[in-house]
Amino acid sequence: MMKQETIYALATAQGKSAIAVIRISGPLACMVPSLFRCPLSAPQQVNVLRLKDSTGQVIDEVVYFCFHGPASSTGDDVSEIHCHGSHAVISEILGVLATSEGFRMAAPGEFTRRSIDNGKMDLTAAEGLADLIDAETSRQRAQASAQMFGRLSTPVSQWREDIISQAALIESLIDFSDEELPATVEKEIEAQIATIIQACEQVLDDGHIGEIVRDGISIAIIGPVNAGKSTTLNALARRPAAIVSDHAGTTRDVIEVKLDIEGIAVSFMDTAGFRNTDNEVEKLGIEIARQKASEAHFRIITLDASQPDWQERAEDYLKIGDSAALIIANKADKLPLSARYNFPHKIREAEVLLLSLQEGQHAELLEQKIADYVKLLSGAHQNPLITRIRHREALISAKQSLEAAQKLCVLTQTELVAEEYRAAAA
Repeated sequence: MMKQETIYALATAQGKSAIAVIRISGPLACMVPSLFRCPLSAPQQVNVLRLKDSTGQVIDEVVYFCFHGPASSTGDDVSEIHCHGSHAVISEILGVLATSEGFRMAAPGEFTRRSIDNGKMDLTAAEGLADLIDAETSRQRAQASAQMFGRLSTPVSQWREDIISQAALIESLIDFSDEELPATVEKEIEAQIATIIQACEQVLDDGHIGEIVRDGISIAIIGPVNAGKSTTLNALARRPAAIVSDHAGTTRDVIEVKLDIEGIAVSFMDTAGFRNTDNEVEKLGIEIARQKASEAHFRIITLDASQPDWQERAEDYLKIGDSAALIIANKADKLPLSARYNFPHKIREAEVLLLSLQEGQHAELLEQKIADYVKLLSGAHQNPLITRIRHREALISAKQSLEAAQKLCVLTQTELVAEEYRAAAA
């Protein structure tokens, strides 16, 4: 059986490094030194070993330790080899393990699976660990760490215990239906479940902030050709991420730059400029631009303010997608001074910024506007419990079962109420 096998894997990233870690878990994990002609080590002690191959030649001098289960990360016996991170050393050590009886390479996620199976962590903690490994910003790190240490599982486990307790009370009504019960039983059950439903509603009413922090925000930069979309991207990235040219149709594909803004991973997408064209490749790029604009959390509509029809064009671009938008009336330096004081501050619900993105202070103003929006969307001062769609769907399902139970009479429809409680606790 899988649990009786000893698995191993490289725990650090592939590639050359100063140190690499090879992790082993299973009944033979603490016997690893003998595979390399080294004495066995006492558990929970750090040892320096010279691992040798079958000919007695030294492979590497390593740091080694082992832990006996269940006092280990997976609940099974676990050992780790901390070796030098050269490809040759890693390959040699893994090669010895691969040819040793009772050892095999771990499948993806198998160490975590054993930790869950052995009660060392629950699924939400495992998801938090995965998010921590993938974290790119400070808020992603903080949110993942909180989930690892029970921010979600602790209240949910308490709600589940309360539901199971109420379910047990309800089922006792079935078993002792002929006996006289206190008149307050029904009200106590209803009050308790109403409290849990209210708590669930408060958690669900979070604006999806946890998912936004985890997955990031996408911002599509759209507009006509030569309006300054690539300049907008370069101003935000503070580097020439996109080609800036007076030649129409320079950007054919989506150019994406990811930035950390207010602790949120924000993906800016420079898209193909909109215009009538017979070029099939450019047509495809424009269609992709429409799709990105309709899917994005936010849109930056960049227009050439020196063109007389820029406001009419803004109206057209606002129809592409339904997310919030910021309109940049670019190339303000080409306008006479009088025109700069007579431009609309809003078109429909979208704020308008009259800028010249070639000027540094204008780029800083744009950055601040984007930062304000990110704060608003991501709830800068909130600490959500839900970080994944799976969590939200499970909580919604439990809440719906409890609400269905509320509509039933505890005393006359006891079996149906009990079934809804069981579904909520599942």
